[in-house]
Amino acid sequence: MNIRKDPSGVVYFLPQSLINNTMAAFGTAPAGITFDPSAPYIGPPTTPGVLGDRIVLHGPWTQRWDLNIMKRIPITETVNIEGRVSFLNAFNRANFYLGGADNTINTISANGTSFGQTRSAYRDITVSGTNDPGGRLIEWQFRLNF
Repeated sequence: MNIRKDPSGVVYFLPQSLINNTMAAFGTAPAGITFDPSAPYIGPPTTPGVLGDRIVLHGPWTQRWDLNIMKRIPITETVNIEGRVSFLNAFNRANFYLGGADNTINTISANGTSFGQTRSAYRDITVSGTNDPGGRLIEWQFRLNF
């Protein structure tokens, strides 16, 4: 498994050969793609209870680096000025979901047209009260403490 982007801009997490052969095994492949039983595929269950209805896939590792730099400058004994810079997702790394953003597994079902695709990425909407769009955010904060 690897995150890859095709020229049309669609992001996939499975190799195209596995997607094509799996869709052919389920009978949902586009015209011209035939099933090859000797090539890898995720097959439909043929015996009840043997394969189950959910497939567990382990995707690429996720990383998110948040950095914070702070400087406190005293003015008097009880008053100071504090300056802070927060770098949220400092290295601007996208972390893609294998399922949907609402934790559904619709992109793992080979019966759909979006099999093997990912259309959502991790967003941390609780970071310091901001609405994180998923990319790098830089926040400047200045406080007068007394």
